[in-house]
Amino acid sequence: MHKIRLQGEIDGWGYARHCLAYELSQAPEGEQVVLEVDSLGGDVMEAISISNMLKERGNIIAHIVGFCASAATWLVYGCDKVVINDDCAFLIHKCSSYVDAWGMMNADELDALIDKLKSEKKSNEAIDLIIAQKYVKHSNGKMDMKAALKLMREERWMLPSEALDLGLVDEVSEEHALTNLAARCHVVNAMKSLPDLPEGLMERAAAKPQPTEKPTNEAVETPTNEAVEAPTGEVEVPTERRSVVQRLRDALTEIFGGSVAMVEPEPANENGSFTLINAILNVESLQERGGLLALNAAQMGAIEQRLADLVAQVNAATNERDTANTERDAANAERDNTLAAIDGISEAVAAIDGVDAKVAAIKDALSKAAGCTTETHAENQGDGHAEDVVLDGVNGLVAQYRR
Repeated sequence: MHKIRLQGEIDGWGYARHCLAYELSQAPEGEQVVLEVDSLGGDVMEAISISNMLKERGNIIAHIVGFCASAATWLVYGCDKVVINDDCAFLIHKCSSYVDAWGMMNADELDALIDKLKSEKKSNEAIDLIIAQKYVKHSNGKMDMKAALKLMREERWMLPSEALDLGLVDEVSEEHALTNLAARCHVVNAMKSLPDLPEGLMERAAAKPQPTEKPTNEAVETPTNEAVEAPTGEVEVPTERRSVVQRLRDALTEIFGGSVAMVEPEPANENGSFTLINAILNVESLQERGGLLALNAAQMGAIEQRLADLVAQVNAATNERDTANTERDAANAERDNTLAAIDGISEAVAAIDGVDAKVAAIKDALSKAAGCTTETHAENQGDGHAEDVVLDGVNGLVAQYRR
């Protein structure tokens, strides 16, 4: 599963169509994509283009993980399915356009401005119909055009349950993102251009404990005498929030295999420092709080270099092993060829087990042949055992000419 985050304003300066085109190009072909949406909308043309790109690619699920409003609400309809978290909010409204009318005007100029505004009004109405049709189509009969336009005119936030009942989304999920919901609610309510959030959502945000955001590029100062309460249960930590120790452990596991994953990381001492990491970074200690460590670019570079060195060592050892295996295979092949040649001398030799036994049998056979000098033959000549020598007539004829 490949995730893409669509966050912020949708326009040429924020999240534009070329951003999505690049993100989709990074997704492996055929793999399902999850588009995580957290946007208050933006430019209509950009949103339409993005929606069509999503539909053309296919196999994409839209997962609303924040507040979804305006153009972002129907941009997601380019996906196969729309899921919203139960702690998010949904808002649809009529489109709007920028009006620039300022200064003194005479009657003719006012008429021209009125004509221009009437034309702009018709364009907006046409776009509203296009957008309303998207809502109606996705609702699968739960809303008609009249109901959709009425809801757009109301311009109010909806709870996920209401959006589901109206068919604006396909599923409500309890899979919450690590965001500060209460703070986001107050920020949205403080924006005068948007309506107040639903009362139920505000109550839920106030009652629900929120995770604390930690900076990733600034040092985290933790008093050494401050007790940090450990979590009571197993919590799956997103990749971007895992501690450096966890990420190093995963990297080493990928290099050396599953055995590394079974090794427990060295526990932190009372100051929250890690011996192995400190040795790599050449520092006395690093402070940890809540499973998070803050490192600067130079420190991350040192860790990256150490991992690169480990990879180089593994590659060198692998090459050395492969060379040894090649030499071993060559020696085994040569041995097999030699044994095959020995066994080819006779069936009797082939039936004997063991190289030494085969060689002894061959020597014994040669010692009984005239004209062949072997250790056995020399012994036979010395003790007069002529009956053990097989005489050869030809050898007898030429023996007198031997010197």
